[in-house]
Amino acid sequence: MNAPSPSFRSAIPALRPGSVAGSWLQAAIGAALLAGVYFRAAAELWTVWLTNDNYSHGPLVPVTALVLVWLRRRDLAAAPLRPDPRGVALIALACLMIVFGMRADLFALEGYSILPMLWGMSLAFFGGSVTRVLAFPIGYLVFMLTFPPFLMNTLSYALKEITVRLSTQAAEMMGVTLQRSGMTLYLESGVLRMENPCSGLRSLLALLATGAVFAHLQPGGWVRRALVLAAAVPIAMFGNACRITLLILIGHYVGVKEATGAFHDWSGYVIYLIALAGLMGVRAALLPRGARERA
Repeated sequence: MNAPSPSFRSAIPALRPGSVAGSWLQAAIGAALLAGVYFRAAAELWTVWLTNDNYSHGPLVPVTALVLVWLRRRDLAAAPLRPDPRGVALIALACLMIVFGMRADLFALEGYSILPMLWGMSLAFFGGSVTRVLAFPIGYLVFMLTFPPFLMNTLSYALKEITVRLSTQAAEMMGVTLQRSGMTLYLESGVLRMENPCSGLRSLLALLATGAVFAHLQPGGWVRRALVLAAAVPIAMFGNACRITLLILIGHYVGVKEATGAFHDWSGYVIYLIALAGLMGVRAALLPRGARERA
């Protein structure tokens, strides 16, 4: 048998496990296999993004995750490659989640399997150092996934109850006369019915996704990051309560038809931008003194 040529022999070490070329080649093969395994789940998830307003922010999440990876590119380049076989256990767990999700027709479980799958592949191909750098971008993908319907319905009703109670009390303090029966408000000019989109769940989920990025990029300790993320909840709820209060005021002083028309459609985007500005203000206020002076 003839010995390998020098050029071939010199290329072999580059493709060994643990080498840069070998790890990236294995990752590329794994990515191709992932595309085949998750094609069905990705198609269903895309449909949900386009048809369910609560998840309309979904397409932006993987794009944001890629941007976060790009921002850490120097840390990735400096991290040593030490493939860890323990990642295979996470990959096996993800495969079990996929199979069980398909057999039980649990689409959410199929989607959530992408997290241990990506963490496991990163650990198996690149090692712990690289996986620690990629941990947040991978975990951030949870914001693009769906939640169980019973959880969404329960959360939506609870948010709607709080919002309607706050909004009606605020409107009455401003001189509005109304009667409330459940989620129906009776005004002199007509009837306002608070449907599920009025709960503010859509803006809450979107603002939480934004707050997670702000918290990840927040200088300082974990307490500052936790406060930035936690602030997204009351800011989103307060913003939605202000929107519903404005709808009631317009319904009382102008008319229900005007309140449920164009104002109802575009006011949600305006309130979200105001809530986003509020979250940015909280982040700026929590900056350490040195970082605030540099900013």
